[in-house]
Amino acid sequence: MELASRITAVCLEMVLPALLGYWIDQRLGTKIVLTLVGGVLGIVGGMMSLVRMTRSLTRPPKDHNGSDER
Repeated sequence: MELASRITAVCLEMVLPALLGYWIDQRLGTKIVLTLVGGVLGIVGGMMSLVRMTRSLTRPPKDHNGSDER
């Protein structure tokens, strides 16, 4: 369940900025400028989150002192 919620959060991170940009474009009449900006920001932010998530999933467990077990 935790992994599914993380993936859902990343998907929303990618989609919501573009949708917000589209909504603002409709209000201001600025064609698709803010939709594109929101889309790029969403993809960049979502990819950064995916990288962080995969790093945390593949990182070796830490012992009780906070150092890596080897």
